[in-house]
Amino acid sequence: MMMGGPGPGAGAGRYSLNVSINVQNIFNHVNLGRPEGNITSTNFGQSLGLAGSFGGFGGFGGPGGGGGAGNRRVTLSARFNF
Repeated sequence: MMMGGPGPGAGAGRYSLNVSINVQNIFNHVNLGRPEGNITSTNFGQSLGLAGSFGGFGGFGGPGGGGGAGNRRVTLSARFNF
């Protein structure tokens, strides 16, 4: 049984490196939640917490996320293809 060898260009040094950076909330502005709506409360009109995550899909900062919505997040990734 004969097996096929590498195709044209295989082994010719075709390597690539992809590097990317993703930044969310680069200026670190706090994303405040809704203000208190009870008029008899001493905190009326004040926001007592942070809003959900960016995009609203439960990523970071939301109910299923791991941090506050006001946090800056920087993600660096690299991919090496050979």
